[in-house]
Amino acid sequence: MVFLVWLGAAYAAIPVGAVMEPVDVVEQYRLHAMERGRSGAETELLCKTAVDSLQICATVLDEKSWRYATEADPGVERPTAMLDEHGFKTKDAEGVGRYWSREKADGKEGMIYVQPGLLTELSPVGVVVAWPIPGVVIAWVPGNPNLDQVMAVGVAQMVEASTHPISSVIYRFVDNEWQVWGEAKKPKPSSP
Repeated sequence: MVFLVWLGAAYAAIPVGAVMEPVDVVEQYRLHAMERGRSGAETELLCKTAVDSLQICATVLDEKSWRYATEADPGVERPTAMLDEHGFKTKDAEGVGRYWSREKADGKEGMIYVQPGLLTELSPVGVVVAWPIPGVVIAWVPGNPNLDQVMAVGVAQMVEASTHPISSVIYRFVDNEWQVWGEAKKPKPSSP
């Protein structure tokens, strides 16, 4: 994977994570940083295109928070497996099935997209993954129509309610690449 090579080569000693952001985050960050008097490498985020119109951006982690990594950051240690340290929690979806949720806005939530092998720690059967809002990544085994519907509606509601939505698109890692599995949409009200 190109991102892993880039991540490993760019860094050597600082803990790093990854977050998914809309494609315009690089330009927004650049403008924000320049407004605050920063210039050059301090204004350039370390991001790579992930899927569709989303980018995965490296983060610098400390014990209590995270920040975006920029080209000015000298070295970052590749993180250990996210599921080992900060595991997904198994949850029940209204009696129709189970899913896994990671609800930590710690700057590591994007690692599932960088290291898709972590998905096998959730289930040996392929899962689908949604990242509706910052800090929340949801995965489940698709194929149960009731569970698929409950999860899609939940993802759509999170995206709609957020002031900083990430994506309503749900992905699956197939043939060594992320592919769109579907898009979560709020159900239309039924007609009388």
